[in-house]
Amino acid sequence: MKKQLLATLGIAALGMVSYAATFMQVKTKDGEIVKFDVNDVDEVFFEDVASSSNHEYVDLGLPSGTLWATYNIGATKPEEYGWYFAWGETEPKEVYNNITYKLGEDFTKYNFNDGLTTLLPEDDAATANWGSEWRMPTNEEQRELVEECQYQMTEVNGVYGAKFTGKNGNSVFFPAAGTRTGSGATSVGNYGLYWSSSLDEEDEGYARFLGFYEDEAYWGDYGRFLGFPVRAVLAK
Repeated sequence: MKKQLLATLGIAALGMVSYAATFMQVKTKDGEIVKFDVNDVDEVFFEDVASSSNHEYVDLGLPSGTLWATYNIGATKPEEYGWYFAWGETEPKEVYNNITYKLGEDFTKYNFNDGLTTLLPEDDAATANWGSEWRMPTNEEQRELVEECQYQMTEVNGVYGAKFTGKNGNSVFFPAAGTRTGSGATSVGNYGLYWSSSLDEEDEGYARFLGFYEDEAYWGDYGRFLGFPVRAVLAK
């Protein structure tokens, strides 16, 4: 986790503060100098901030140690749907079908001939949009989320979705964002379907996903060209 000075964005070195100084100066990452009158400073301490590259994550106490982002790629808070991606694509688009699919109707990559069953960084929507610190979860990590957490459907700021609560009491919310097919949206506000980075090893035209609806959270497979949201995990 990153270390940040409380109430600032930067890190101060206490040894740089002179006893004769009137002010303690802290330089933030954006170059701003923040001054504190040393007579008003009682204590300087550091805290762990659950963020990476300005994107927040949560520790659910999972056996694997997987850390989940608190909101979708393309969103800025948990209840926002964010962007939709075809599996193996890294940008949202207007039409989702087999004709517009970047990897072609014949699946020119991630097929039984090339032996690739997990998305590479260049085809991972999380890595491409948030940087190398992030990636899409594998199907095994999605399964762990379901099996190791308490699941319930709820609302956050009027948005319906799924809440997964770990054994340590921390939780993460997934909005029921539905899917994109063709140029339209399906089941928005009812279902949640989230891509993993895992290919369906029995059918190269399908990829694995995490799904939820009403009182059930599950995993399955769907056609790669459909648009699903993506919830990232912190890369190990």
